[in-house]
Amino acid sequence: MMMLRGIFLFLMCGALLSVTGASVAVADEDGFVIDVSSNEVGITTGFTGSSFTVFGTTRQTGDVAIALYGPSREVSVRHKGQLLGMWMNTDSLAFYDVPVYYDVALSKPGKDLAKQSLLIDNYIGLNALEFRYKGKKSNESKAARYREALIRNKQLAGHFPLIPKNVHFITDRFFRADFTVPSDVPTGRYRIRGFLFKDGALIDQDEIYFRVAQVGMSANIYNFAYNSGLLYGIIAVILALMAGAGAYYTLRRD
Repeated sequence: MMMLRGIFLFLMCGALLSVTGASVAVADEDGFVIDVSSNEVGITTGFTGSSFTVFGTTRQTGDVAIALYGPSREVSVRHKGQLLGMWMNTDSLAFYDVPVYYDVALSKPGKDLAKQSLLIDNYIGLNALEFRYKGKKSNESKAARYREALIRNKQLAGHFPLIPKNVHFITDRFFRADFTVPSDVPTGRYRIRGFLFKDGALIDQDEIYFRVAQVGMSANIYNFAYNSGLLYGIIAVILALMAGAGAYYTLRRD
């Protein structure tokens, strides 16, 4: 695998040279390969988000989709209604294997890439995110409403895309897609899958992984809070009391 990545980087250098006008002869013996500009997004104190680029090369011409999947979790969607004059949760539905973060880039609209069934099989596009739910099969109409609410809430949080990103072809063999993750991006191991379509058929694919993790002081604080929750809580309360006392005496003196 490392050899494949090395070949890929060599090919990408050739692509960049060709864009600047240099004449470089390269041959892709590996069909369809993707790689990422950075294999880790480090969350530090004051982290405001990050950007990275997925590059790719293909021996055949075709249409490309790149999907980014975060770690999967079980997610419950709750419905609020009035009960005895009060608003409260009156119903809920749990979905499982929901990625905490999802994004996608396409070289053309999804409906022009392939049949919807093929897109659903590979989670390509928001319309293909048909999460499985816990409940009776007869609840499919209810599940569809709750699934739409789940996607809408994820979009409002910035964890699902409002519209797909674009896959840009540098040449007919080399392409790139630019992604941006928000400041509150969930940590964990992320998967990037690239798909090559031709005439509506999936003819090749590749996948790579990268990590989103706390680093530096942010990581130290996170690990301390996680591993020593009681002590962390005591220290937080003491610091809050000290801050309150300091503000009180400062205002009283003034």
